Amino acid sequence: MAVYDHGYRGYGGTLMPARSRFLVISRYGLRDVFASRLFLAFFAFCFAWPLVLLVGMYLRYNAEALAVINISAADLLDFVQVNTWFFESLFLRAQLYLAFVVVLVVGPSLVSADLRNRAMPLYLSRPLTRTDYVLGKLVVLGVLVAAITWAPGLLLFAIQAALGGGEWLAEHWRVAPSLVVVSTVWMLCMSLPMLAIAAWVKWKPWARIVFLGAILSGTAFGEFYKQFYDSWLGSMVVAFDVTAVLSSSVFGTEASVQMPGAAAWLAAVGLVALSAALLYRRVRAFEVVK
Repeated sequence: MAVYDHGYRGYGGTLMPARSRFLVISRYGLRDVFASRLFLAFFAFCFAWPLVLLVGMYLRYNAEALAVINISAADLLDFVQVNTWFFESLFLRAQLYLAFVVVLVVGPSLVSADLRNRAMPLYLSRPLTRTDYVLGKLVVLGVLVAAITWAPGLLLFAIQAALGGGEWLAEHWRVAPSLVVVSTVWMLCMSLPMLAIAAWVKWKPWARIVFLGAILSGTAFGEFYKQFYDSWLGSMVVAFDVTAVLSSSVFGTEASVQMPGAAAWLAAVGLVALSAALLYRRVRAFEVVK
């Protein structure tokens, strides 16, 4: 445009606050994720188990429905016990396995293409920082994991509290915050390592292989260490053992793994810190090649 034309006009709209600009990255990331029909079908499948549990909860308090399907109330009450175990083991653990698949599928596609195609200068030349970039990508995984873990869990908890009354709620109030805490900690412990590996490997299939290899090798080494030295220290590198102990410490139940809760929290914090440091090292505007 020629200078004398004076046809240029600056942007006159409302500017997004600096503290929430990372949500722009999240919005477009979620749009790309749900553009896949295959992933959309799998994401819908993730709500099948909560729906089954919801039906079981409803039948416990509906005698007419039980009569139609010819099931006695006593048999159903013995089979479906809606307590802390119901939400921790029966609901949350199953959903965490599905969320693991979501992280494995979606995680590498969020950062690998940007780094492989050297798009970081384009991101960081805008009013975005490295923290904004990481947060924007992390929020995508956080929203997906929350949608299939603690969000339906809180819905089930609210329905059961309405059906069970104040006595049940007073006895099991700890379940609601525990669902949110365990799901969030698990999301960080899975998502940040996945993003860090994808940032270093840069190729989606190899990033998934390396991520799975790290979990499997850690599990094999931990089990060998526990059997050979008869020590719980090996559980600190076994992701499933750490998750089980963290969940038990938050829900207030007895853990199936012999490991102190403080050790499990230390392992989780260490993994998150190391993954964040590795990710930040790769997310920068330029890279010096020697």
